[in-house]
Amino acid sequence: MDSNKEHKVYDSIIIGGGAAGLTTAIYAQRDRFSTLILEKKNIGGNAFLTEKIENYPGFNEISGPKLMERMEHQAKTYGAEIKTGEEVSAIEKKGDLFKLTTIMGTYLTKTVVLSTGSTYRKLGIPNENDLIGSGVHFCATCDGAFYRDKEVIVIGGGNSALEEGIFLAGFCKTVKIINRSKEFKASKTYIEKLNSIKNIEVHIDSSPVEFTKNDKDLFKGVIIKNNETQESKEIKADGAFIFIGLIPNTKSFKNIVDLNDKGFITTKNLAETSVKGIFAAGDCREGAIAQVAAATGEGVLASYGIKNYLK
Repeated sequence: MDSNKEHKVYDSIIIGGGAAGLTTAIYAQRDRFSTLILEKKNIGGNAFLTEKIENYPGFNEISGPKLMERMEHQAKTYGAEIKTGEEVSAIEKKGDLFKLTTIMGTYLTKTVVLSTGSTYRKLGIPNENDLIGSGVHFCATCDGAFYRDKEVIVIGGGNSALEEGIFLAGFCKTVKIINRSKEFKASKTYIEKLNSIKNIEVHIDSSPVEFTKNDKDLFKGVIIKNNETQESKEIKADGAFIFIGLIPNTKSFKNIVDLNDKGFITTKNLAETSVKGIFAAGDCREGAIAQVAAATGEGVLASYGIKNYLK
């Protein structure tokens, strides 16, 4: 362990190396504030898992890993330090500073940015993990274009599921919505609109039990079971989109900053949390839009919060 770590005081330590965290570092470093990004896994967050991004300004098409690689390079070019494999286990206020503890040691900083993102809620059924990114997706805006004039499955019954299902119906051959409840949880506006779209097929009171593969080990469809009759059948398609919610990666912060009832960090003004000097940006924040372009904007906002606080 490097005993000098605790002696260096950063202007800001950013927890999480996704698009929001990297953008915060880029802007903060340009303002000559020293920054350190601590990331427990890989740099890039959920965007790193996206095969192709077609809605990020300036690029008709770019892979998620490539875009994140460019952001990481830019942050480092401006002087940001990045450490992976570093999970923050504690944040303590020490006078005017914050002390962050990880398995590798401790760090001191004047401000903290929480940009730990969120995790797509999975179904937990056979073949799901094998097919993620190649048949099973969590973002219609990101990956829907691959299924133009093809058949897709949408799993979920809330606003996100119906909104994305209606979006996909605009260019897909058919959209088959699977909802485990007898009624949709979505708002009446979406439900009414759903009934007017001819290429949407609805399967209610049915639970997905297994994703299926063809003889080439590629996506084939999903087996669903009727919750009342217990009868099973396979629904075939070219791909599937899961919209059953997001889990914010904020468990470690529940006793540090205010969270809403779903675990997302509440903020105000310039990405400020309930604790002065701690900011939040990206998908872990209440009201965030799960898009790379939106996350970068939140990173800019957090950098201005840092600047305003350090003045």
